[in-house]
Amino acid sequence: MRYNVNKGNDFMDSVTLLRGDGKSSPVKARLVFFIATLTLLLAGCDSPEPERGWDIPTDPQEKAAYDYAHSLELPDSVSKPVPFDFTKAKWKALLPGTPSVSDQYFEHLCSTEAGEYIFKTVENVEGVFQMRPNRDMAGKPIDFDRYALEAPIIMRAVDEGNIASLSGGTEKRAYKSGAIFVQPMYGKYLYLEQPKLGDPNTIIRLVRRINDNPPYGYQNGVQTSVPGTPHMFRLPFMVDMEEDKKRQARYGFTWRGVKRERDREYSIGGGEYLMVDMQTNEVLGIKRDFTQSGHDKNTPSRIWWGNARLCNKGDWAYRHPVELVLRPISRLNDQYIPDYYQYLIKGEKK
Repeated sequence: MRYNVNKGNDFMDSVTLLRGDGKSSPVKARLVFFIATLTLLLAGCDSPEPERGWDIPTDPQEKAAYDYAHSLELPDSVSKPVPFDFTKAKWKALLPGTPSVSDQYFEHLCSTEAGEYIFKTVENVEGVFQMRPNRDMAGKPIDFDRYALEAPIIMRAVDEGNIASLSGGTEKRAYKSGAIFVQPMYGKYLYLEQPKLGDPNTIIRLVRRINDNPPYGYQNGVQTSVPGTPHMFRLPFMVDMEEDKKRQARYGFTWRGVKRERDREYSIGGGEYLMVDMQTNEVLGIKRDFTQSGHDKNTPSRIWWGNARLCNKGDWAYRHPVELVLRPISRLNDQYIPDYYQYLIKGEKK
């Protein structure tokens, strides 16, 4: 008995089962069908489309920020990629009730690589520089594209503008980031800096002071609370914008995509946020995560990165890993807590 499997030919012609008289029995034909199906599966014929790389920025200013992020070197203590046995995973996926290859691969990446890596912390940081602010991509074609998005994890990082009534562009993006990093009680820095779109020689600085002309949605201030309690109160919008030719911050953060073998084929995308000493280019800490899509029935591609799941190793909102490494001034926001709530932060009884 001899099996000859030739991938790419007509199915029944590609698998011939020869015996003495050159004929096939029904039982053997079914066996051939089963073997050929497994062969095609294990050969990797389940790829949804040809593999291609993510989109690289063409704008010179954004390309420079992209190149800088990808030039940063990590210490040897960061977990290295661990090989994944795709063939073994495909065999396992054939068993009833077992995870798909995509699920197995995602769990493998989460367990072997994802997490927060802190190499050095800096205390009493007044402000930080956001090197690669993201555009709002939610609901746009790139949100549903398997390959185009460099780091799909940024769709879950709360790193985009969402004040729809503003004119868009730099102003829209900056105020959203300022509300996250600077506005008390949520924000903990005195200022946040960003590059100005279209002008590489100018930076935008979001400073902590009362804004006399707050953007739409903030005219009546901001509802906030005493940290760690449900006690609410309202503050005025305290983020104002200014421009400068020179940045004040020594420390900043950026992000970049992470490529792993056959990751997009299996609807997985990875990325890192990196906290950096911009004077020395030393990476002080990173947050690495992966996200998995591919199960969404509402899109033709079955991809929706904005609705994908993360490894859930720590809080992914990008403000948190930044604060873990570049630590703001301690108790900076206590001064804004109303007198009738001060006992909550002083450990006193009312």
